[in-house]
Amino acid sequence: MIDRISINDIRDITATAVVGMSDHDRDEMAIPSYLHQNPMIRWLMWRRYDVIADFIDGKSEQTVLEFGCGMGLFLPELNRCFDRVLAIDLFPQYAKALNERCTLNTQFVAAIDEISESEIDVIVAADVLEHLEDLPAYLNEFRTILRNGGRLLVSGPTENLIYQLGRVAAGFGGKGDYHHTNIDRLIEDIATNGFSHTRTVGLPFPILPNLFKICEFTKN
Repeated sequence: MIDRISINDIRDITATAVVGMSDHDRDEMAIPSYLHQNPMIRWLMWRRYDVIADFIDGKSEQTVLEFGCGMGLFLPELNRCFDRVLAIDLFPQYAKALNERCTLNTQFVAAIDEISESEIDVIVAADVLEHLEDLPAYLNEFRTILRNGGRLLVSGPTENLIYQLGRVAAGFGGKGDYHHTNIDRLIEDIATNGFSHTRTVGLPFPILPNLFKICEFTKN
């Protein structure tokens, strides 16, 4: 289990308004979920990062990119596990504030084209790719910056009936229009765009209908 940023720290970091950021953008960053009064919802959000950390499995003399780092909640773990950490987000201000608060060494980049070919060993995209309208273009860029055999670690929602009912029960009914796809279609699309699908873990429990899936891919 990774170290969790406290709900009070998250509330403090995200209290300042960011120019150009709408309530819709805050929803896309899952800020309401991490601040939710229901501890099970907060647990499930953090549990995705636990599984990704299990996939990473320890300290590595490698370079990782978190694509769509959001508030930066996973950056402390990535800094613990990798020698070099890069991060990208449309609104990186909260992640930068957390990076400073935790005295991390994350390097924030504005766009993928600032990253050299074969510079990255691992890309983490936690509940991000379902928001993209032109997924193949991004996957092509991922393949360019990943070294041969590099890994792509992805999590995403199933958007099944149980997930949709859970969204309503959590008070998020009417939201989710920013999800252009689901994790099962993402798996298919990633596997047909130059990656091999190597493993998947379902959440919250492997034997029940999943709300989220965390997947590992390797560059072909």
